[in-house]
Amino acid sequence: MNIQEKLYGVIFRNPYASDDFKVTATELVVRKDCYRLRKINKVELRTLSLKDNLVNIVSLSLVLSAATWAFVPSFGIYVFSISFVLAFLTMKKYELRAEFRATDESGDHWVPIVRCSTDQEFNVLKELQSELQSKLRPIEHT
Repeated sequence: MNIQEKLYGVIFRNPYASDDFKVTATELVVRKDCYRLRKINKVELRTLSLKDNLVNIVSLSLVLSAATWAFVPSFGIYVFSISFVLAFLTMKKYELRAEFRATDESGDHWVPIVRCSTDQEFNVLKELQSELQSKLRPIEHT
């Protein structure tokens, strides 16, 4: 376990365990969030690259500091720096995401369902992915 994983566990988050997920015949429940299986085309478990994390870090830092830049420009750089450090500390290593069917003309879209950092959580997500894929296959043919 590296220092970043220890810092996550202590300060920022509650790690995912297999008890946090429930797959029924019609929905996926992740802690308090519910996703209808009939709206999901497919699921994908992927390892986030440095580029993915950098895009998230810079985007989050810019969004969090935008109001400060607009109304109090002299503090903008400080808020940007603080939010950059906080975003860096919350970097994730793995992501389970689902492709949802479009309800309008915008097309299908990918939505991250769970992001995690540890290998133990990754193993839990692998099991969840295989369970979801077995549930989604019969839905695809109907």
